[in-house]
Amino acid sequence: MNKKLLSLIIAGCICTVSSMSAAPGIISADAAQLIASLRGISVEKDVIAVGESLPLVFDWSNGALPEVTFSSSDESVAAVDEKGVITGISSGTAVISASVNPKAAPKTVTVTVSDEVTESVTYNTSEMKLGDKFRKYDVLHCDTPNKGRAANVVNTKGSYDVVFISEGDYRLPFDAELVGIDGLYIYLAPQIDGITYLDGRTLNPGDTIDRSTHLLCYDYVINRCVFPVFLPEYYGKYIGEGTIRLKEIDHEKKTITLEAVSEDAPTLSGDVNKDGEVSVADAVMLQKWLMNAADAELGDWTAADLNGNGRLDAFDMCLMRKLLSQEEPAEESAE
Repeated sequence: MNKKLLSLIIAGCICTVSSMSAAPGIISADAAQLIASLRGISVEKDVIAVGESLPLVFDWSNGALPEVTFSSSDESVAAVDEKGVITGISSGTAVISASVNPKAAPKTVTVTVSDEVTESVTYNTSEMKLGDKFRKYDVLHCDTPNKGRAANVVNTKGSYDVVFISEGDYRLPFDAELVGIDGLYIYLAPQIDGITYLDGRTLNPGDTIDRSTHLLCYDYVINRCVFPVFLPEYYGKYIGEGTIRLKEIDHEKKTITLEAVSEDAPTLSGDVNKDGEVSVADAVMLQKWLMNAADAELGDWTAADLNGNGRLDAFDMCLMRKLLSQEEPAEESAE
């Protein structure tokens, strides 16, 4: 048998074995693909207005998304299209079902429709301005790359939660006010009775601030602490009694320093514990505070700011010792 014929026979055998290894119904490793499973569906609004449309929210596992079929238990109340968008038809309730496998139970969500609620409004970020107020469930849509790509949403912990609106429309979970615009970022704050929001960039040194005001947009420096949001509860906790006044603003560093000014009597320099006199007890308290002692509590931190730089440090401690070492006016001079 010549070599050419032998090579053809061997090649044919290899092809036969290869084709036999891929038996019907068996998927090779290269062809295998992970298919996502639908864990649940939900709606971002408690009650849908008649005539209002909004998409279902899907909870998927990892993997390629399969086709989904939808149905409504009562299309006279709520209809759902092939993309999973629900439309309120009339007042009532309906169960919306989503199925990816006819052999498995569908995922469902109960939808309430009412003619007594108003339809949510979609706002474009390019048209927003300071002071705009939004209702719960309104939608923010990023329609320009130059404004509102992300939102800093004020939380009750004295900071922000960041929402990237450019990656998808943001449906508000509460009534909110637009309290700051900084290029690509906007600042949103929930509307709370008795609380006024203020954009710190609009302030000037010497401005007084109401203690119910919620300060935003700049970092607020009090002693050695920095707060991205200054809550009403912080005034008494970190600044003390008196009129709250803006001491210094640095637009380049985006920082604001606040202070409390007593209207009753001028601050006695060195009287840290506010007992009306300067003594060793004040120096001890300041030293404890600088060492982060648990029982250190300054009655008036501005009285300890002896060099007037808006923060407390070792230099103030040195000036405190110098102040205590100064001799009192000698009564013998009157003899």
